[in-house]
Amino acid sequence: MPEVNGLYPTRTRLALLRAVHDGAGRIYCEDRIVWDLASGLRVTERVREQVQHGWIRALKPDEPRSPGERKDRTYYRLTELGRTVLADQRGKSR
Repeated sequence: MPEVNGLYPTRTRLALLRAVHDGAGRIYCEDRIVWDLASGLRVTERVREQVQHGWIRALKPDEPRSPGERKDRTYYRLTELGRTVLADQRGKSR
């Protein structure tokens, strides 16, 4: 797997990208800790890593939320680069 903007698209990183893509409030930040609602695990460092490398971004406070997302939490969205990484890997798995 080639490096994309300083990161290799490992299975763990791709799983986080899919979780962010699927939305519905699954990956969120509360009190500076990022959580995966489905697993109950902290994913702060993994999210920080992908934000720093431009794969995902935090929603701005005034951006609309998806169903299941609360206004008092920070949620994440894929960037164009993150969508490209995810699409490339989905294409390779076929």
